[in-house]
Amino acid sequence: MGFHVIQPTHGLSGAGRRRASRSGPSAVALATSYESLLSSAGFATTSVTDITDEYASTLRRWIDAHARREAAIRDAVGSEAFDERAEGRRETLSAIDDGVLSRFLYTAERR
Repeated sequence: MGFHVIQPTHGLSGAGRRRASRSGPSAVALATSYESLLSSAGFATTSVTDITDEYASTLRRWIDAHARREAAIRDAVGSEAFDERAEGRRETLSAIDDGVLSRFLYTAERR
């Protein structure tokens, strides 16, 4: 099995974890590690790969593409939704750039 997640960067202070919770997806405030979750579900982690830099690069391109096509996207989803999504992406990218959020690829196999 393989999956990728956005998670708080390891070793954050309380303030850093709170910012990660505000800046990332709703499930980012995990109380345990993904390795622990996998183990409790009967899986052995086979690899953990930091793909934060690649995700930040993709997010920058996504932000730029949406800015270039802003009028058409606003027409399709509405101004409020466009603004919320754009702000969310900028906040996520800022948190990544500040070392608060990371993205990892996990692979695991059933024990």
